[in-house]
Amino acid sequence: MASKIPDNVKNPSLYRKAKAKAKAKFDVFPSAYSSGYLVQEYKRMGGKYSGTKKALGGSVEFDSEKSDLNKDGKISKYEKARGTAIAKSMAKNMSGGGIMVQARGCGAIMPNKQRKTRVPRS
Repeated sequence: MASKIPDNVKNPSLYRKAKAKAKAKFDVFPSAYSSGYLVQEYKRMGGKYSGTKKALGGSVEFDSEKSDLNKDGKISKYEKARGTAIAKSMAKNMSGGGIMVQARGCGAIMPNKQRKTRVPRS
């Protein structure tokens, strides 16, 4: 029985070698740990995947129409800086960074008792 190789693998022979290495290292295959090791080892050996990485959220860009605060048709230095900062902040929030609600204690936490914690992006 031939092992199935994903369509997005650019170098199938290298992928087979990495898969054999992962199977030899772990008792249970496939598993989350062995699959993660397989991908890491394939990339470490120089393997690449085709296609693009999927983004988490949509893109947010500077909007000159919304940034024009005094509606004079010209974007001042302040308006441009403000609009850029807002777009950057919105993009950060859409990508998963920012504020996370973290429960303290055990069991269900009432919404008014929840604490909002800023989580640094790694």
